[in-house]
Amino acid sequence: SPRATSSRNLRKFLLALSDDIRVLLVKLADRLHNMRTLHHIPSEEKRARIARETMDIYAPLAERIGMYEMMTEMQTLAFRELEPDAYASIMRRLKQLTESGGDLVNRIGLGLQLYLADNGLEAEVTGRQKHPFSIWKKMAERHISFEQLSDVMAFRIIVDDVGDCYRALGLIHRRWPMVPGRFKDYISTPKRNGYRSLHTSVIHDSKMR
Repeated sequence: SPRATSSRNLRKFLLALSDDIRVLLVKLADRLHNMRTLHHIPSEEKRARIARETMDIYAPLAERIGMYEMMTEMQTLAFRELEPDAYASIMRRLKQLTESGGDLVNRIGLGLQLYLADNGLEAEVTGRQKHPFSIWKKMAERHISFEQLSDVMAFRIIVDDVGDCYRALGLIHRRWPMVPGRFKDYISTPKRNGYRSLHTSVIHDSKMR
């Protein structure tokens, strides 16, 4: 579409302009500040334009250079502005999930870390709920409701070397059923920004993925 083409062209322009990564970092930090203070702009049309620009251009740029936390915050703030009803609905359901399941993320993360340790693999495990825009995007792509979406949590396992990455993967797939079609090997095929890891989805005992 013309909008997508324009966004791609502007991203390329900003990347070409920013031979010094510090210039791009300043631009991204400035945009994040603009998004954090977006509610001070009285014009709904202007807020929507800035939010779309952030979603289409600046969040992908942040991802491109490995600034994932910045990308996530930009997407969340833009999503809240562009789809306020969907944002509020997902946040309400996430709150209900937390209240009904207790500290489920930490419990699963601790269990995963102990399981790996019991099998001789020392690892650092952290977990989080997926952010609202990511959840909404999956719901839209799969044409399902929030209640039908089971993969609302993500866990990161950090080990000492590449060999241990594959060993951890094998242990996890041995313990929990793998979701077909969800495995990605970014170690053998790194992303363009140098990102390397293994991604997989499994069905946990709690029926969460």
